[in-house]
Amino acid sequence: MILRAALLSLLAGPAAALSLPLPEGAELTREVTVPEGARGVPTGVAEDGEVPKTLAQGAISIQAFRVAGVPTPSALLAPAAARLEEEGFDTLLSCATESCGGFDFRFALELIPPPHMFVDLGDFQVLSARQPGTGAHVSLVASRSVSDGYLHVTRILPLGTEVPDLAPAPRRAAAPASPGAKDAPETLAAALETRGHAVLEDLAFDSGTATLSDESYPSLTALAAYLERNPTREVALVGHTDSSGGLAVNIEISRQRAVSARQQLISRYGVDPGQVRAEGMGYLAPRASNLTPEGRERNRRVEAILTSTRP
Repeated sequence: MILRAALLSLLAGPAAALSLPLPEGAELTREVTVPEGARGVPTGVAEDGEVPKTLAQGAISIQAFRVAGVPTPSALLAPAAARLEEEGFDTLLSCATESCGGFDFRFALELIPPPHMFVDLGDFQVLSARQPGTGAHVSLVASRSVSDGYLHVTRILPLGTEVPDLAPAPRRAAAPASPGAKDAPETLAAALETRGHAVLEDLAFDSGTATLSDESYPSLTALAAYLERNPTREVALVGHTDSSGGLAVNIEISRQRAVSARQQLISRYGVDPGQVRAEGMGYLAPRASNLTPEGRERNRRVEAILTSTRP
């Protein structure tokens, strides 16, 4: 995706002028502004369940953006990181997923909640920075769902500084389709190779259950074929639940969902057990709102995450 700068001017005031690049076609999903307040900005990775933060005070602007088709979180953050460096900001923290502290770090962040902002616990990137002299702080979090990228922008500016809109570049009109052309669905293999993960959409579970019926599932067939063609690849099957019930119970149910899928891959398709493991996240990584039956059904799922290659 082509990235180009969207103009953001911190107008005359205590803070220096700043322009942050946003992806073309970024859509603002939610915005929160606080004329005067304080907010913790992460300065280090999670240790023993705690994330070190500095308290930044001033005018606060918090925005979440959705971008269709962003390949990686780093693609969202790289242009902004370069601009912050140009504007004299000092980096307080730059990390990704496990190097940030994984689960503990993610849930220490104060973010706009789903569905406006989505964070994949297996794929997110964080950048926070401070401008010496002005005390301005910027904190960025990027992640993605199955189909979209998400960018969370927090700005804490000196009091008296106008907090301007952060306007994304307009979406380009799509090229006209050839006569008779049809949309080609993304294959599971392509999703694993380009985005690092794929939802096994045809593995359906009732609330509170973890057993798969003894039938053929196209997603497992495709995953088995991918692993057979790529014997050095390893995947983690990660189960998810809706928000009904307690966390400990849901984590175990979600793990059992992943175990059921793993067992079918091994017993039915002959997948090497060393190529696939099973994990559970419970209800901690929803892809839809748990306030509706449809959303809860979407959240009960198993995802395949490409974790590594073996020698």
